Amino acid sequence: MLLLNPIADSALDARIAGGPVPSRTDAAHSSYSDRTCRDADEHAASLREWDQTYDQISAGRFDGQVTDAWMGDVQVFRERTAPVTEQQGRSWPGACTLAVVMHAEADATFCGQALAPTDAAVFGAGGEFSLITPRRFDLVGIALPARLLRTHAARTGDTALATVADVRAQVLRDPVALAPMRTCARDWFDALAADPSLVHQPAVHASLVSSVLGVLTSVAEPAGGPTTASLLPDARKRLVERARAQIAARPDAPMTVAELCAEVGVSRRTLQYSFQQVLGVNPVQYLRAVRLNGVRRALKAAGGSARIGDIAARWGFWHLSQFSADYRRMFGELPSDTVRALG
Repeated sequence: MLLLNPIADSALDARIAGGPVPSRTDAAHSSYSDRTCRDADEHAASLREWDQTYDQISAGRFDGQVTDAWMGDVQVFRERTAPVTEQQGRSWPGACTLAVVMHAEADATFCGQALAPTDAAVFGAGGEFSLITPRRFDLVGIALPARLLRTHAARTGDTALATVADVRAQVLRDPVALAPMRTCARDWFDALAADPSLVHQPAVHASLVSSVLGVLTSVAEPAGGPTTASLLPDARKRLVERARAQIAARPDAPMTVAELCAEVGVSRRTLQYSFQQVLGVNPVQYLRAVRLNGVRRALKAAGGSARIGDIAARWGFWHLSQFSADYRRMFGELPSDTVRALG
């Protein structure tokens, strides 16, 4: 059984809820492991804090890999399996898990439902699941405390998000909403393989959680759900001004969309609509610009001793090639050019 650390729990809740973050040593609550397995039982046991059983169904040598990263009380894992396996078990107590198919040769079967290569699945209450994989299967899972979803929903009015925490087993079939999460997951594990110390970066942690909340919000909202079209222009302008004031109040630390929604007490959809109407950019684009400017100032402050990768990670950028491209697009030069000019 997983014993969640109360300080780590409250720290994550505070970041999303907008309250003070208790101090803690990230290294004490973060971990990373990558393991290749040649046995189904060994593979099943490699995912920390899960109680599960894997049975190999088709013939052939078992070939599995489990990458398991913890950041506080959020778990991000990737598992690749071959050949066909039947999996049963449960997640750690209180977890809500988003499982995104990265690659599959054919449909899997999740809790009796077809799970296509472009699908994802979510399960919360009880944490129980069953999964029959195709011959080759690649899955990324993000498990986070269900109460974090409820807290965020209460702060922002995203009532649909609160229901996700209690979903027992649901397949998500929304390729448009899931595509960014799939890209995010791929970039995350590529970056983690190159630099496992990313699990110790609070900004990276918050950015990943914000991405998950965004996906869950998108897929949880019913078609034709609430809109902000009824907001008067002055109300939209005041909302954006409040949001920008919150961002300006944290000049030395990055803010995520999830945290910004919680700070101003509106849903992600309302925030996006208002930013688009008032500033002509969405909140993700605006916050990325703020973070890029934060990196640039940090690079100039550090001078010739600047470690670009470390500074970028502190501002929530974990995919260095994408970060460099964004930086060059914004400032007309690479981060290394900025550092070199200071030398």
